[in-house]
Amino acid sequence: MKKIFCAIFLLSCFIFSRAEARQGFAVGVGPVGNIFLIDTTPILEPGVGGHVFFNYRFAEQVAFETTFLISSQNGTNISKGDNGILLLGMPTLDLKYYFLKDDPAWDPYAVLGIGSYWVTEGSVGNATGGLGLGAQMGLGFDYYLSDQFSLGFSGIFRSIGLITDFGTPSSSTALFPFSLMGNVAFHF
Repeated sequence: MKKIFCAIFLLSCFIFSRAEARQGFAVGVGPVGNIFLIDTTPILEPGVGGHVFFNYRFAEQVAFETTFLISSQNGTNISKGDNGILLLGMPTLDLKYYFLKDDPAWDPYAVLGIGSYWVTEGSVGNATGGLGLGAQMGLGFDYYLSDQFSLGFSGIFRSIGLITDFGTPSSSTALFPFSLMGNVAFHF
């Protein structure tokens, strides 16, 4: 009898219906790559990094997501030689709208959100580091391998305003990265 109850418990923990898996929590990780669409100071080359996210899908077509991302960037053009600059989004908060109903395997979405961003000083001490706020919007999709696991890809445009020097007068700049993000997620 104990074996039967254990088997039923394990099956109920690991086998959800597709609708239950979609409306609930997800956690995922993946790579991120940034391409800078508009040159601002510092002028940055494309860079790579990673991200982790936590998602709560509270309705069939709507979810909230918190993402923590980090990427390493090197300077180019007039910023050449200023290497090892880190771009951190800690955290970004997004509202995701899924276009399709009835739990398809392909699940495209639009995303809109805000975030706090940090840029670290690179290898040259020229006040390129800063702290600021940004907005993001983009498109993406999830592909469900099973009820609990999905693969995803998104393209997110970010507009970030940074304060680079808190002295008097303060200095500021802006960054405009387009982030290409892949992920693998576990849904529960």
